Amino acid sequence: MKYLFPRQPWDRALVAILVALFSGFCIFTPGFYDGFHGTLAITEEFLPFGFVALGLSVVILTGGIDLSVGSISGLAAVIMAILIKSYGLNTWLAVLLAIGAGGGLGWLNGQIITRLRVEPLIATLSTNFIYSSIAIALAGASPPYGFGPAFGELGTGALAGWVPVQLVIFIVLAIGFSGLITRTGYGRRLVMIGYNRDAAHYAGVSVASVERRAYCISGIMAAFAGIVLASYYDAVRADMGDILLLTSITMVVLGGISIFGGEGGILGVTLAVMILGVLRQGMLIAGFSDMVTTMLIGAILLSSIAIKNLFSSRGFDLGSIIRRLSSLRPPERMAPRS
Repeated sequence: MKYLFPRQPWDRALVAILVALFSGFCIFTPGFYDGFHGTLAITEEFLPFGFVALGLSVVILTGGIDLSVGSISGLAAVIMAILIKSYGLNTWLAVLLAIGAGGGLGWLNGQIITRLRVEPLIATLSTNFIYSSIAIALAGASPPYGFGPAFGELGTGALAGWVPVQLVIFIVLAIGFSGLITRTGYGRRLVMIGYNRDAAHYAGVSVASVERRAYCISGIMAAFAGIVLASYYDAVRADMGDILLLTSITMVVLGGISIFGGEGGILGVTLAVMILGVLRQGMLIAGFSDMVTTMLIGAILLSSIAIKNLFSSRGFDLGSIIRRLSSLRPPERMAPRS
């Protein structure tokens, strides 16, 4: 019921934005609305961003960041393709191994951050370069393609002929992630670390262990997004995940999860995935270039962080500053010297 009737003001605002945005494109953009089935099919174009956003949500709730999700997506897809084409492995076994490799890469990120005490921004930026270079080296000059119709169903298939498989998987995962964060001890520890790391440590929480698992989850979801992209295009490229990072982070922040950690939920992220997905596809159908949509998404990212900081009790509290300024008294003038 919470997914149908949001209780948080931010989530209700996101619902209103989604309805207004979708209605506007339906009215003013010819070709955007192509019946109910066509509208659902649009989600196949942007749900890989949503898979990455779900994994990033767990990391950002701890106050961290993972800039390597794009390279993990590409590398996992390349690993899957090599296992299938070069070693003749069963397709779905190769998929599972590639997703496991993504989890391993995320776990390595967590190890670097927690054991070597490297800041998440620097650590994941460095591994982003490393993972992408490995993917390029493994893919070679002629990246593999053609993985069969059964594998293609993951990215382009539809249940009962009209509900995209991607959408079903995303809804199930979103509900699962929401339950993980709100209904489990691990989720409560995630939020506690993001809200106050020192307090979590003194409360007996194994901060390093929780963080390592968070980055592992992020790696798994990034790898899965790469597999979905490979299924959708029936081909693999080492740089196919590069487009995922900016939009996915924007989805998380726009969804209400504080970039500082400790605040937010999956419902808002789910709504933000739909908002940015509809916006991106609507602008492309309207004839705008991908460069323009990327620029707009960057502006939305900046604006959403600024707005959250303005209204968050943990960010820039404008009201408290006004109250403090109003309480100040002008200094008394000193009597002139005789």
